[in-house]
Amino acid sequence: MGIAKISRPRRAASTVRYLLRPLDHAGRERGQVAVIGSTIGKTREVAVSFLSALAQLRPRLRRHLYHVSISVPPNDRELSRSGWAAIGRAWCAGMGIENYMIVLHDAHIHIIGSRIRLDGTAVSDTFDYRRSELLLRKIETEFGLVPTSSSHVVDKARQLTHQRARSLKELRAVRRDGSSHKDFIRTAIDDALAKAPDEAHLRTALAEVGINMTIEQAADCAAYVLFGFRGRRYGKRALGQGYSLTHLLAKGLQLSGPQSASAQLPRPPWALNEASNSKAPQIAGHHDEAVRRLRGFGREAHQAIERYRARDGIDNAPPGPDLYGTGPEPGDEPPDVT
Repeated sequence: MGIAKISRPRRAASTVRYLLRPLDHAGRERGQVAVIGSTIGKTREVAVSFLSALAQLRPRLRRHLYHVSISVPPNDRELSRSGWAAIGRAWCAGMGIENYMIVLHDAHIHIIGSRIRLDGTAVSDTFDYRRSELLLRKIETEFGLVPTSSSHVVDKARQLTHQRARSLKELRAVRRDGSSHKDFIRTAIDDALAKAPDEAHLRTALAEVGINMTIEQAADCAAYVLFGFRGRRYGKRALGQGYSLTHLLAKGLQLSGPQSASAQLPRPPWALNEASNSKAPQIAGHHDEAVRRLRGFGREAHQAIERYRARDGIDNAPPGPDLYGTGPEPGDEPPDVT
């Protein structure tokens, strides 16, 4: 089974309309469009009204929608409608989604669902990509499907060679020009590292093709690398985990001087004072006073929140010990419309 593609649309109406229309995004006619499972209604009007009503339970939760596409490879067995519906329900149950619609297209399903439960609590979206992929590996076993290799999100060994998937804009650039800017940068980095892995050679080789390499330092003193090309800068989020400074070092990159990226960078002004005759950092003289003031700010903030809640009369979510709990018991699940 392939990896589920997760997106978080802002509007329910446009997403539901796209899932139920007879044409795909490229204007090609779909072989079949069928609602095979739903707890929010079978028609577009009912589903959109249901999702809009859920949104009113948590008006400050901006991204509460999930749009998920789940497919199987061509060499896998053919699944029936009931089989696809069971897979969709298993994914929703594993992710804690209780309000959803499952739409079957030619050889895959789409799920539009809400993180908001009927009691007003919201499903946590922490590590949702990782949780979804681990859940799919479990579903593969339960339904006897062809296993799929895990991505870099689950398999840490694959981070070393991970490349960010092409966007639609990049795909158009590849069709038009044969390559995209990100492809060009990745190829230049790989070629330079293969010839000589030292930092000076890498900088020179990249500069010859118009790429500027810089190593910078974040607020937490962690070093990271950026590659500038034609007025834009690209890091690991744009190029992929395989092009982070940590993984470039793992590939053999040798920094000038000590093999520590942070050692190449100046100490930021907010760092602790360091005595000239000692290697151990010294705590600033007003440390205790700063801690005391910060604690005072925290207490004032909590008091302001409580005053606001008392004046408002009701919290944004219903009261409860855990807003991100496991949800209703199995016996209290809403009926599935088939």
